[in-house]
Amino acid sequence: MERDPDISKLRAPDGDWIGAEELQEILAAEGYSAGNREMYLKALLTELTRATGGAHRTERGQELLAEVRRILAREQGKSGQSPISDDTI
Repeated sequence: MERDPDISKLRAPDGDWIGAEELQEILAAEGYSAGNREMYLKALLTELTRATGGAHRTERGQELLAEVRRILAREQGKSGQSPISDDTI
């Protein structure tokens, strides 16, 4: 798996971030196994946090971050792990 995921596919044609539905489509198309999906989501969350900080902060960017966090928490819950908390990011 890539160390830093390509987050360019998370940009809408208008230059803003995609929505939750488009994110689900991308994740479905990636086809990672459960463990690799969790690692991908963590890397994705890190890159999105970097890209949406400061002057690049938009409402859609924050919504996308929240959706990635929700998906990651669900994935971690499935594997019996404690879900991540917002204060660790």
